[in-house]
Amino acid sequence: MGQSPSTPKITAQDRAIYQLKQQRDKLKQYQRKLDHVIARQTELAREALKRNQPERAKVYLRSKKQQESTIAKTYEQLGNLEHLIGTIEFKLIEKDVVQGLTIGSDVLKRLNSEMSVERIDKLLDTVDEENMKAAEISDMLGMTGLSLSNGEENEVDEELRRLEAEAGIAKEKPQEAQKEQEAPKLPEVPSDEIKEHPKLPDAPTQPVQETEAKEDKEENTALAAWTLY
Repeated sequence: MGQSPSTPKITAQDRAIYQLKQQRDKLKQYQRKLDHVIARQTELAREALKRNQPERAKVYLRSKKQQESTIAKTYEQLGNLEHLIGTIEFKLIEKDVVQGLTIGSDVLKRLNSEMSVERIDKLLDTVDEENMKAAEISDMLGMTGLSLSNGEENEVDEELRRLEAEAGIAKEKPQEAQKEQEAPKLPEVPSDEIKEHPKLPDAPTQPVQETEAKEDKEENTALAAWTLY
């Protein structure tokens, strides 16, 4: 009897490729779920604005933006890991790849368990609107590690203003309000009638020829008197 073929040995590289595929599949599943969650969060933000709860609305919008950002970054990270796994020098980077896969797995678990609409609602109901700050609520929800960039924070503010405009409570942008305050006031136009211009002295009416003749006569008289001496 011939020997049965030996079972191929599973390498660390094979294991990393398998884990990568698992994470990508989970990420795609969560992406489909996230589409519904995002739509719900936007609707809850609108309802909060109608109840004059802008900070609560901003929490929903920040949570939505954090989820979108995390999904995009995780896709990018998995793409980078896939490239690394395919290199011939996998042994040299095995530790980094394993660490990256572990981080990706942790992020997916947090997205699935911590950032749900129900959990946000439950926490917001225990906080007064006056004391509610979007960033602080994010910390309480355990989203500190999923912070937004300045550009993403600006996008949240822009969306909040857009929803406020839809609800009929549009507000001035801070920059526009500041410009209006800093604009210098021009002096008012005087209401009194403009006074008459001061009168200038009249021009001499004596003809120029008479003046010149008088000067010539005086000069001749002085010359005649000088010749007598």
